Amino acid sequence: MWKRNFSLFMIFSLIGFSAVAQGKIEFEKTSHDFGTLQEENGVADVTFSFKNIGTKPIKLTDVKASCGCTTPDWTQNEVAPGETGYVKASYNTRNRPGKFNKTVSVRVKTDEDPDSSPQLFVLRISGDVTPRPKGPSDWYPMESGYLRFKTSHIVFGDVMHNGADTASTVIFNQGKTPITIDLANTTLPKHITASINQTTIEPGKTAILSFSYNAAEKSDWGYNFEYFNLKTDDTEQAEKRINLSASIRENFGERVVGEKLAKVKFDKLKHNFGLIKQQDRVSTSFTITNEGDAPLFIRKTKASCGCTASKPKKMQLAPGESTNIDVTFSSGSRTGKQKKSITVITNDPNQDVTTLWIESEVEKPVEK
Repeated sequence: MWKRNFSLFMIFSLIGFSAVAQGKIEFEKTSHDFGTLQEENGVADVTFSFKNIGTKPIKLTDVKASCGCTTPDWTQNEVAPGETGYVKASYNTRNRPGKFNKTVSVRVKTDEDPDSSPQLFVLRISGDVTPRPKGPSDWYPMESGYLRFKTSHIVFGDVMHNGADTASTVIFNQGKTPITIDLANTTLPKHITASINQTTIEPGKTAILSFSYNAAEKSDWGYNFEYFNLKTDDTEQAEKRINLSASIRENFGERVVGEKLAKVKFDKLKHNFGLIKQQDRVSTSFTITNEGDAPLFIRKTKASCGCTASKPKKMQLAPGESTNIDVTFSSGSRTGKQKKSITVITNDPNQDVTTLWIESEVEKPVEK
């Protein structure tokens, strides 16, 4: 510990010595201890003032904080000899309880020696943030009218295509009157069932809303996102949007030694269109081949925003057979680098999901 403290002492001593010896800039202080801060108070500020003690104007050329929680501000204009400037450091205490020790590096350029490198000063802030008391807004962060939800996005994760999965969320009544959840009149997707452990939620109380996702009834593949509106008698906002997502994967069961399997092979996994213009439409084709000894089923192809992928000419390939997926990208009004994906789902148990990529650089139009 004494070695660390001695090192810090030497750093700040050298900084101060350098400033006076060169006669250019001098900070009133290079460190500040906020002491104890309360997390709920938010941003804490300190201003480090400095004076130009040289004979030529100086300018702060670069001010950087050691982390995103410390936001610096500083004198932007040149500071004449004898004049003062500042560097302001702001530390955001929200969601950052505990001790902190951060730095702000300041680079200073002077006209006295134009060829020299900027001087470097290191300003330090420290303190200890006392955690704020936790409450319903922390435990149930999603707010909708007088109800709060632990989450309003129900994530089922991977669900086997012939199976089901369950998930739940907690609802908290932050209002002053009871609120009733009306599942009977809520329209759910056909493959979703829902239940609640108590229909009426008293003020300050919670209820558990549970869901079951039937992938076999959904009859789809890959990532699926959807939503429904949960009906309540909340006078502030009666309907609550609930999001649902799941990734439906094929259940291949247990492998048998010597079992014949499909094996997918692509002629390429990405294609670069190079430099294109706005409003251009460019196309390419990906070839899919079944290198296995069992039929290959192409379950689904799905393109991301900005490109379209055709349905393969054949969705079932015999061993050794091939087919193509044609992909078209429309640049529209985009500019700069573009990267889009096409997801291909097959019954290859070793590679059931493959992501293909297309890239391009959309040229920015010349201003007339």
